[in-house]
Amino acid sequence: MIDEDSIRQKAIEDGVTHFATGIAVFKDGKLLVVRRVAHDDFLAGEWELPGGGVDAGETIEQGAVRELKEETNLVTEKILGTFESFDYSTPKKHKVRQINFRVTTEPGEIALTEHDAFKWITADEISSLKTNPVMQNCLENAFSS
Repeated sequence: MIDEDSIRQKAIEDGVTHFATGIAVFKDGKLLVVRRVAHDDFLAGEWELPGGGVDAGETIEQGAVRELKEETNLVTEKILGTFESFDYSTPKKHKVRQINFRVTTEPGEIALTEHDAFKWITADEISSLKTNPVMQNCLENAFSS
């Protein structure tokens, strides 16, 4: 389990206004990534980890579990830990902190709801993905965590 109170206190000190999650799922040594739809108003067509915003009233871990299920239909079996977080902003949110988790999942088929494609990648494939430098670093950290 993460130290939610410490994470939230540090976020307040840093001026963070929202939390998001990124979820690293590995299968046979490969990492699951998903592609944002081309008409998205933020990072359209870019590859990323599944994840999303933490809703009011839920813990960051609960948000991660919910987002993985919503976006991929995968059910979290166990949260193994976290790896390096990062901050970003969107046109609608001034400062978001993304907390990244590494998880195992129950067996199941991926069904996308908010993305238009998924694939399982090796660390060597990260540089060939259409993504931004922050997410590229995040994906690299997922492999080294």
